[in-house]
Amino acid sequence: MKYFKLFIAIFFICVGINYSQVNKQQFQVDFNEIQGELTSKDLYKKDFGRYHGYEIELYEGEAINFVVYTKNFQPSIALVNPTGEIYQQSSRNDKGYANIVTIVPKSGNWVLYVIGDQSSRGGYTLQSAIAEPNSLSLDKDADFCITLNFLLAHSNAYFFLLENSLSGKQLVKMNGAVDSFLDEESGSYNAIFYDGNEKDKAEIEFKNVWTKIKSCVDTKWQENISDWQKIGDHKEKKMIFTEQVENKARIIIITIQDNENTKQKNKNRFNVFIEIKRER
Repeated sequence: MKYFKLFIAIFFICVGINYSQVNKQQFQVDFNEIQGELTSKDLYKKDFGRYHGYEIELYEGEAINFVVYTKNFQPSIALVNPTGEIYQQSSRNDKGYANIVTIVPKSGNWVLYVIGDQSSRGGYTLQSAIAEPNSLSLDKDADFCITLNFLLAHSNAYFFLLENSLSGKQLVKMNGAVDSFLDEESGSYNAIFYDGNEKDKAEIEFKNVWTKIKSCVDTKWQENISDWQKIGDHKEKKMIFTEQVENKARIIIITIQDNENTKQKNKNRFNVFIEIKRER
């Protein structure tokens, strides 16, 4: 285990959660994004690199996913525990990003370093997703609304911690869904509730899912429905629930799709599915 003394000015990120305070949310997953830059003024240490340090208050049992992206240099990141030991460090690659996913073993003030080599200069984006210990998995008997709340909590961090599951369990499938998957490109969770050829069953399932979601969300969510519209080679109708916040709202979209004129082979005529996401 390497040791590294901290001789730099540290920037603070307020992402820690105080469990002594009353948490009104059933599940909590936080997301932060920082635009940073490595310059010639940043310190350099042989066998470590040129670096920026961020102090973060973390609590035992939290799940964390730190990711750094840049087109300016090949980054790596290192997480240092409260006693000054490097707890985990990403391996270097040539893809312009680095990440660390782990469970916090001890509460305290940790330090996350963004690292380049001696010649590294330029901007980078650092993202963090942090979940409370109770927000990593669901009980087997969790009902529809509890499952929805769990997924909405993870949508805060674009499902970073479900995509890189630390619970060892399969992706959560919503009650009544026949399948589910994550779309990494859009950062969304998707669940299929009907995939067949009977219009009446598809319409019933669409209304059923709509009613269930409406019973789960509160008055902070705005409800909008669209009529049937032609989209490419199919038709679809949507019910959209949008969280009323100033920016980066969470969104739930229920879609019924009619594939009568689709060119895709072996595709059933009707689909009903949900997409849960957050604006970027």
